[in-house]
Order: sequence, then C-alpha cells, then structure tokens
Amino acid sequence: MKPSTAVALAIACLVTGFFIGFAYTNSRNREFIREQAEKARAEAFSASGRPGGVPAGDSPDDAIHRNPNVETAIAEAASKRGDFDTQTKLGFFLAENGRIPEARECFEAAVKLRPEDWQALAILGRLLAAESKYPEAIARFEAAYKLQPNNGQVVVGLANALFDAKRYEDAQKWYEKALTFMPKDVNVITDLGLTYYFRRPQQLDKAMDYFKQSLSIDPNHTLTIQNYAVALLDANRPEEAKPLVAKLEQLAPQNDMLPAIKQRLAQANVTGNIPPH
Repeated sequence: MKPSTAVALAIACLVTGFFIGFAYTNSRNREFIREQAEKARAEAFSASGRPGGVPAGDSPDDAIHRNPNVETAIAEAASKRGDFDTQTKLGFFLAENGRIPEARECFEAAVKLRPEDWQALAILGRLLAAESKYPEAIARFEAAYKLQPNNGQVVVGLANALFDAKRYEDAQKWYEKALTFMPKDVNVITDLGLTYYFRRPQQLDKAMDYFKQSLSIDPNHTLTIQNYAVALLDANRPEEAKPLVAKLEQLAPQNDMLPAIKQRLAQANVTGNIPPH
C-alpha cells in the first residue's frame, strides 16, 4: 500500500469513529431540547385555560415565534432575569436557533429562580453538555434525578452526559437503568452498545449484540445500521457489513458517514483486510 493511501485510510477511520459519537451527541441534544420544549409549551397552554389569556389555537409563546428576532430575544432575556417563564420561553427559542450559550444563560437564571424545577435542570444539563461542560452537565442531571428518580428521560439525559464525557462504564449503568423504563427504546439500546464500542479495551461483540437487538425492534434505524456496519468492519467482517452499507445508502444516501464507510468496505474488497483504526 502506498503511504499516501495508508494516510488517507487512517484519516477515514478516524473520521468514522468521530462521526459515530458526533452524530449521536448532537442528535440527542436537539431531540431532548425539542421534546422538552414541546412538553413545556403544552403544559403552559393547558395551565392557561385559554380564557382571559391565550387565543384559541395559540400556545403561550407563539408571539416569540411570530417575531423570531434572536437579538431581541437575547436582550429581553438579559433584562428579565428574574422572570422564570420569560427565561424558559426565550431559552427554548434561542436553543432552537442554535444560540446555545445564550440559551444556557437563560436556563441558568431559571434554575436559580426555581432550583427544584427538574425540567429546567435537565434542559440546562443538555445545554451544558452541548458546550462540552460535562462535569456541570452531569451535576445538573444528578440534581434532576434526585427530584425525578422514576423519569426515564432524566435517566437517559444523565447517561448521555456521562457518555459525552467519555465515562462509558458509568454511562452503561445508567442506560441499563433507563431500559427498565423504556425497554424498547432503540436509541437507548444503541447508545448502550456504543458504550462497549468506545471503551478501552473495546468490546466489539458486546456492542454488536446491542446493535442487533436495536435492529430487531427497528430494522430501518439508520444510526444503528451505521454503527453496526462500522463495528463489523472493525471486526474484519466485510461480507456481513456489505448489506448493511447498501441498506444505509438506500435509507440515508446523504449520511455523513457513508463515504468513509464505503471507502473502508471497498478497501476490504481489494485487499481482503480492513485497515484498523
């Protein structure tokens, strides 16, 4: 193999490993914040009772979305740090617009106002994790867990924060706990598998067992297909990886991982051996 080819393959392998974690971390951040925003808006809408306040068909913070000026939202949040509802509503809005540091400041203010609001604590945890402030994120999720020990999403949030902090064995225990609340959750099962993929020493067989379990529940879960294909290539089993790569290309042709995976598979077909990470 030419040196330049070896270097290119090594880079592809590193990119592959990076994107597995990157895809999961960022999808978790967005999904958790989106779900919590929807729940909070629904709860506020229900509590308002509509008469005398919110017009029919509107949620309490629709005015923000009708006038989505991010800089105005930042200024309003800074001027109303003592108002819990303003901080949470504007925090959601800023997070959804990618202004994570400003959204985190909103939820930090909200938590100071209501330190026992588990939802605000959990969202603050995700925002801190999105900024790679992992010890602080874990602390917020631990506080939320003390308030809501039977809430599966809080348990998942804590597991995710530990995972993002590369504390894979600790994350494993919390994902296992999460499965007692949501035994068929494909994302949790796949993330549990990833704790075995990323730990050192790596446990590929254990990781793949969980990926197979996920696919038995949802055969078209693209992130699981992606991770299972990479694990099979790492295990030097290209013939088993080949149909998964084809399926990934069919289901998600724009997948960021796909070029690197296909390159590794093509190299295996030429040499009969998978370049290691």
